[in-house]
Amino acid sequence: MRVKTVEQRHEFINAAGHLFIQQGYAAVTMEAIAAEAGKSKVTLYNYFSSKEELFEAFVVQAGAGAVEELTKVYVEADSARDILQRLGLALLRLVSRPDVIALDRLIIGEARRYPELARIFFENGPKRTVAALAEVIARCMDSGKIDARNAELAALHFKAICAGDLIENLMWGTIAQPTKEKLKKISDNAVKVFLDGYRIRRMRR
Repeated sequence: MRVKTVEQRHEFINAAGHLFIQQGYAAVTMEAIAAEAGKSKVTLYNYFSSKEELFEAFVVQAGAGAVEELTKVYVEADSARDILQRLGLALLRLVSRPDVIALDRLIIGEARRYPELARIFFENGPKRTVAALAEVIARCMDSGKIDARNAELAALHFKAICAGDLIENLMWGTIAQPTKEKLKKISDNAVKVFLDGYRIRRMRR
């Protein structure tokens, strides 16, 4: 019986991800993925039963740990402004990563032919990101730091204000990869705008 290892699984996922980004989903075969990883097709099928399953694993791995980092920014003793500034910076560092931008481009190019890929990406990427943002905002609501009625809607507003046209410009290649200082400035400005709409409850700070 063949022994599966985490390392070998990651090798297949990395090989598949590289080929998906370089060639597009449609052009990549299981044979090509096995060859890219330097393994046999039989070994590949021992880990993944289909190209779609590999794609899902690639999407999950791309966001591994990053989404969870969003929920760690909440500190009870801090103000809403401080919490949201950390949240915005963590969000922007995630969505502006070159590998995430490349994945966005891939999905846009393949979504019409392979709508299931778009669903996999949405469920494991944007949806999880918004849920993490909503979790932090809900905690700010519960502690009286901000005034909002719907944490998920507020999370969507926060994400839109933070991202602005940054993602589109990165996808189109019209701007250089932003520095951490640039992302912090974008986050700080976004938080100011957000708190103008979701004002801090003065009586309960």
